[in-house]
Formats: sequence, C-alpha cells, structure tokens
Amino acid sequence: MGRESAEKANRSLRSLLLALLSAALLIVAFPNFNQPWCAWIAFVPWLFLLRAVSRRAAFWWSYGIGLAFFLASMWWLIHVTVIGWLVLCACLALYFAVFGLIASRFFIHHPSSIIQRALLVPSAWVALEFLRSHLFSGLGWNLLAYSQTGWLPLIQIADLTGVWGVSFLIVMGNVALAELFTRGIPPAARWKSAAVAAVGVLLALGYGAWRISRLAGSGMLRVAVLQGNIPHDQTWDEAYRDSTLQRYQALTERAAATRPDVIVWPETTVPGYLGVDEEITQRVTALARQVRCPLLVGAPAPTIHDERITLMNSATLIDALGNLVARYDKMHLVAFGEFVPFDTWLPWLRGLLPPIGEFSPGHEYTVFHMGSGLRAQGSGQQIGPQPTAHSPELSFSVLICFEDVFPELARRFVRRGAQALLVITNDAWFGPTAAAYQHAQASTFRAVELRVPVARAANTGWSGCIDASGRWIGSVHDESGRALFVEGTHTCELPIPDGSSFYRQWGDWFAGLCVIVTVAWLAAHRWLFAQTHPGEEAT
Repeated sequence: MGRESAEKANRSLRSLLLALLSAALLIVAFPNFNQPWCAWIAFVPWLFLLRAVSRRAAFWWSYGIGLAFFLASMWWLIHVTVIGWLVLCACLALYFAVFGLIASRFFIHHPSSIIQRALLVPSAWVALEFLRSHLFSGLGWNLLAYSQTGWLPLIQIADLTGVWGVSFLIVMGNVALAELFTRGIPPAARWKSAAVAAVGVLLALGYGAWRISRLAGSGMLRVAVLQGNIPHDQTWDEAYRDSTLQRYQALTERAAATRPDVIVWPETTVPGYLGVDEEITQRVTALARQVRCPLLVGAPAPTIHDERITLMNSATLIDALGNLVARYDKMHLVAFGEFVPFDTWLPWLRGLLPPIGEFSPGHEYTVFHMGSGLRAQGSGQQIGPQPTAHSPELSFSVLICFEDVFPELARRFVRRGAQALLVITNDAWFGPTAAAYQHAQASTFRAVELRVPVARAANTGWSGCIDASGRWIGSVHDESGRALFVEGTHTCELPIPDGSSFYRQWGDWFAGLCVIVTVAWLAAHRWLFAQTHPGEEAT
C-alpha cells in the first residue's frame, strides 16, 4: 500500500506540474508579458497530461488549467467586481475542461492516427473558442490567436479564416511538437505530423508576406483620437462637468490643428444627454463649428424601453456646421455592467449586485458617411478646403466598448459599407493593467479580417490607429512612452484598401467547419462505441 500510495502521489504531482506549466505558458503569451512564442508550446505539457489520466481527471485538470489562465490573465476585473471576476472565470474555464475531455479521447479512448489528431484536436479547440464567443452573450476575450498580434505575417490568414485559423495553427503546432516527444510512436509518423504543421505555418507566413505587399488603396482617412484620462468616478459627477468639457475642448482644439477628417472622443465622455440637455448640446456643437471639423462623440441617450426610461450607450456624429447628423446606439451590451439579465423576471437580483447601469440595446447597424473632413452627411453646405485626392467620400462605423471582440458584429458593419471602424471605449475601470492592451488585440484582428483600418479612442486605454494589415501605427502617449492614464491626442493617416476579403464575404465559415468536424467525430465515436460495446454507454 505504501508503494502504491507513493506512485499515486508522484502521478498527481506530475499532473499538477504539467497543468501549472501549461497555464503559466498561456498566461505569459498575452499582455502584459507579451511572449507570443509561449503559445506554441503551452499545450505540450497539457497534452502529455491528457495521455496519462482518466476521462474524469482530464476534465478536471483541464478545468484547473483554464481557471488559472483566466484568473491570472483577467485579474484586472477585481477593480470592478471580485465576485464577478470569480464567477466569470469559473464559467470560462468550463470550455477548457470540455476541450480536455474531448482531446483525451483522441489520444487514448478512441486512438486515431497522428494526422487525424493534428487536425481533430485543433478543430475541437476552435469549435469551443467559437462557442465561447457566442453562448450566453459570448465573451471572446483572450482567444489564443490574439497572443500573436505582433507577428504580422502569421496573422494575415485571418482575412481568409477569421481569428479562428490562427488559433487552429497554434494548436496544430502544439500537437505536432507533443507527438515528437512521445514515446512509442514510430519516428516516421512523428515527423509526418511535424511536417504537416510546418507546411501549414509556412503557407500562412508566405501568404501573409504576399498579402501585406498587396494592401494598396486609393483612399485615406485622417483621424484624430482624443484621450482625456478623466477618472471614472468623475465622469458623470456634476461637480466635474465643466472641467471635463474644458479638457475635451482643449484636446479638440489641439487635434484640429492637425487638420483631420474627423476628431473622435471616447465612450460616454459628454457629461450630459446630447440633443436633450440644451447647454451641453450647444457647447459641443459650437466647438464643432469653431474647429470646422466633424466630431464623433460618445454620449448616452435617454429612451423609453418597456414603459420605463433607460439609456442608450451612443456615438453621435456632429458635422462641421454643428448639426447632429447621425447616431449609433450600442447593440451588444455588457451583462452585469450595462444591464442585469432577466431583470424583468428577477427584479431582486439588482439589489444583490453593485450599482449597474440600466441601458437598452440599439438595433441599427449605423454607417456614418462623410467627405473631405469638413463636411458630413446631413450638412447643408461645405466650408473650409475643398476635397482632396487623399480624402474622398468615406464611410465608417463605430464599435463601442467591447463590441470589437465580436468578429461577426464588426463584419456586418463593413458589409453595409463601412470602410473604417472607429472604436470608442473607456478602460479606466481596470486601472493601469493589461486589460487595455488585451482589448486592443481584438481590434487588431478585426482590421486584418475585414481589411479595414481601425482607430481607437479611449478615455484611457490604448488610443491609437491600426492599419488594415494589423500594424499599430501610432498612439497617444506621454514623453516616456506611457500610453495608459495619460492625456493627449494623436492624429494619423489610415489608408483605405481597395477590394474586400474572403472573411468579409463568408464570415465564420472556418469556425463553423471546425464545429461540424468536431460534432461529426464525436457522433461517429459514439456510434462505433455502440457497435463494438453493445449495452454499454459511451462517455
């Protein structure tokens, strides 16, 4: 008994070390550690672990890896809610647990060829990432592919497969590497798996280099983003109303000197109801007339929803004549941040939670149209300089807060004619943490997938510009290079590429294919088990 207990303890210790190693490698692949290469080996200890344990243990060890990853990479949520952080991470870790359960079948309980594992295991991972991004409102935060944001040639395949193709390649590389160091597999088979992964990565890199070289365009959007760095506890405090407006007025005047096509304010920076509050409205519209440049401003808008007054989290375009010409109302709200799910049926739930906004979702995929920088759709005349060759009639859409983490939402705007995406947000809630950079990684992939430039304006966060190849081409920062919790402006010229992308046309086809492959394999496995083990239940 003593020897058996010691062996069991050694196996448990080995499993624990492998699980911790995988979790640590995944964590450091993302901001603030920014070690993308770690993602390419992070699954290897995990896959070794899955080979050595039962199905039940595979589920729970994988759950532990996921829990550790999300708790560590999203720890900044404690600045908002500790309970919410724990509950959210506990839920997200379930996707890791299901992946471990499925992957363990590929290795032990229904052995498949190495090539099959090199394709089926990544398919299962992508299928679960896709489901995580959609089920129960969805939260595709820190998808595996996002860790590769800085490796531009590699991520260009996202314009074919979406973000999912990059995640697939990373897991396939991990499977091949794990097979290379697994005993009992013939050397020829090991190298065959490695060759398949290597060819996939090399093809992606070759395509990326070719695609970047062909990203030419005839249009140009000159955009100025503002970062006011207003403490979140002052944003809607009546005592700071004037100082907030004065700060954004000064930033707007500074940005206008760079002659942008549009000046972008962050999310909910207008300390009042634009179009309803007369004083606030007059001050902001007068500023647009003064600088002779359209302003895109974040401001809440009151509305009546279900016979009660609620708010829309909105972005309004004001032309150079001071006209309120168009408005976008945020469509994908933050659960337990901007609304309480099931509030109508469970009104007591709100009383158990910290103060939460009462917002209603928008329903229109608004596309803003504007011209040479001093004219926007709806203006009666043009003032200032005439349109130039670099600034033709342009269209853009706005993503508010975390809407840029939803690829299909961004795609629908571009499919309706948006040539650029402007993200307005406020990451001040999370302090000087990795949250702002993790958020910007999602914007990077939307640019690559849809081949449109992205400009981001945050109250504080990462405020800057991303071209259609995913390159970060400038940001708000102070003299030391610090980008978070600093005040400033940045103006950049964003080329508008000609043409479209495969992802823009066909959307999440690759993720859908991975879901089909995974479900089909599981169904086939269940059927085969029933044929070979009549009377027993496949688990």
